[in-house]
Amino acid sequence: MSINKLVAPLMLFLFLFNTPTFAVETIGTFKMIDDKNRTIISKEVSFQEGETLYDVTKRAFDIEESKGNIITINGIHSIPNKNIHWAVFINGKFIDLSLNEISLYANDHVVWALRNWDNQEILK
Repeated sequence: MSINKLVAPLMLFLFLFNTPTFAVETIGTFKMIDDKNRTIISKEVSFQEGETLYDVTKRAFDIEESKGNIITINGIHSIPNKNIHWAVFINGKFIDLSLNEISLYANDHVVWALRNWDNQEILK
């Protein structure tokens, strides 16, 4: 078998299975709500479809973390002594997973809200 007969299938294989994939750039809406239920920030954020909530939030806002939790967004702090912490909702649904486990997609509506965990406000 000649080398030319092997090269053509190999080139085809490499082309089909080694073609770079292109991420789709998209936009979602992010809103921040304080503990008095006032909107303090609302803006469109661009990201690549499938990018994690953590990566997009970290890039779009100034955040501080402690023990894997976001405690401050753009200078607005959680209030631990009142058990008021940041909660995140995507398309109206409370997210109870690690931020690295959540992927964002086109037209997602993300709300970061300070909620009282003692009063079950986290689910609203």
